[in-house]
Amino acid sequence: MTQMDDGKGPVLMTTVAMPVFSTKNETRNRGILLGVVGTDVPVSELLKTVPKYKLGIHGYAFAITNNGYILTHPDLRPLYGDGKKRKRKPNYSSVDLFEVEWEDKEDTLRNAMVNRKTGTFSMEVKKSVDKGKRVLVLHNDYYYTDIKGTPFSLGVALSRGHGKFFFRGNVTVEEGLHDLEHPDVALADEWTYCNTDEHPEHRHLSQIEAIKLYLSGHEPHLRCDKELIQEVLFDAVVTAPLEAYWTSLVLNKSENSDKGVEIAYLGSRTGLSRINLFVVPDELTNQDFLTAEDKEGVFNADHFPLWYKRAAEQVPGTFVYSLPFNSGWL
Repeated sequence: MTQMDDGKGPVLMTTVAMPVFSTKNETRNRGILLGVVGTDVPVSELLKTVPKYKLGIHGYAFAITNNGYILTHPDLRPLYGDGKKRKRKPNYSSVDLFEVEWEDKEDTLRNAMVNRKTGTFSMEVKKSVDKGKRVLVLHNDYYYTDIKGTPFSLGVALSRGHGKFFFRGNVTVEEGLHDLEHPDVALADEWTYCNTDEHPEHRHLSQIEAIKLYLSGHEPHLRCDKELIQEVLFDAVVTAPLEAYWTSLVLNKSENSDKGVEIAYLGSRTGLSRINLFVVPDELTNQDFLTAEDKEGVFNADHFPLWYKRAAEQVPGTFVYSLPFNSGWL
């Protein structure tokens, strides 16, 4: 692995290479090597191909090299510090899978992946969330596969029973797009609803713009996840009445208007979020919350935000209160 600076600090890279052999008739049987062609790929680009909505809130994808070293994993922490002050850890590229998947005591998962096998493996694991402040005990199912031609093995961890029940509904394209384009609606930027990188003419498109083109049928070469688009259109329609509901709650709140609600927000499994501000942005207590700079509070390529996880884990009909550690209340 190498590193590249994206303007926001160093990012993890991996190199993909292939040999080039002579194809001339007189040398074809000799296997004459002409050279090697390769390119560096940001690991974040690999994560974008993972259908996060299919993995669930505690699901994750990971990859290891043929030596068992981690290429990408949620528990790989290769950098010190935050922001532009982040520095690379000296041995970040030689972290073995057993150092993060602690419950794999017999190396069942690790050995299968190193040997490029295909199959499943189940075990009870402990996972930390909220930057290590909370620990969950999960029953995980691990799926490992070998994609032909790749220099690494892929694995997926799912909470046992995830995907057993899904609620899906049908809405018309017209009403779905109408609600999806509402100004308080946003889609997970790092999720791939449509592949806008494959053709140069699509690279300027936002995901919502790409979805509109795909549904219109005017871009036959635009590849999109039809199932995910159907589900996100449904989520947009069924959550549309919330804006009026939230507004009515705020208008009927107590007379202490200076101590009222600043922001109401909602997220769905499809990466759709609705954000409703009741104060001007400059008056928000937390200026970064749910903005592009808030990497922990928005849907990312490799995780659901913490507030979404905690809400999904909570018993229905109860409230979750969260106080920042630097608030002075703890």
